[in-house]
Amino acid sequence: MRQALVVWLAAGLLAGCGDKTVQEKRADDARDVAMVERMSQAPFKPIRPQPLTADDIDRYDLGRSGCMFRPGNDGKAPALFVAQEDQGYVKIDGKLQPLAVKSGSAELPSGAHSTYIGLNTWIELVAQAGAGAETPGGGGAWPSRLVIHDSDERVAFNSLGQVSCASGAGG
Repeated sequence: MRQALVVWLAAGLLAGCGDKTVQEKRADDARDVAMVERMSQAPFKPIRPQPLTADDIDRYDLGRSGCMFRPGNDGKAPALFVAQEDQGYVKIDGKLQPLAVKSGSAELPSGAHSTYIGLNTWIELVAQAGAGAETPGGGGAWPSRLVIHDSDERVAFNSLGQVSCASGAGG
């Protein structure tokens, strides 16, 4: 009987050696939750905005007061993004997508803003340091960066270019 008790206690002690502390269990749970979150996240897909055509600009009245982002250093390149006082516009997969102004975002000339929010994306216009060229009507043009974030806050598009602002008719 005594020998059975010793074997039972020894087995209990050995089994107890495998027990995890509360902190270890919490760490394991946190690691498991993080793994499930990573696995449920949509795979990364770059966003490729398409140039806005003259027809797009006329059809949707995008030439009114606001700012236009053009990639590269050519101020005459087709615009990829239009920022206006009330909305921003970008063309993705052949469809013009309106975006709402993020309240509290920095204001650009002509009433445009630096940040716009859509259903699946949000866009930032980041002005580069240095003075821009002044244009008639209180607008201007300066080096800038267009950054498009996906719904998971990842950078899906990032381009250097020029932003030009005007008080109407084509920016």
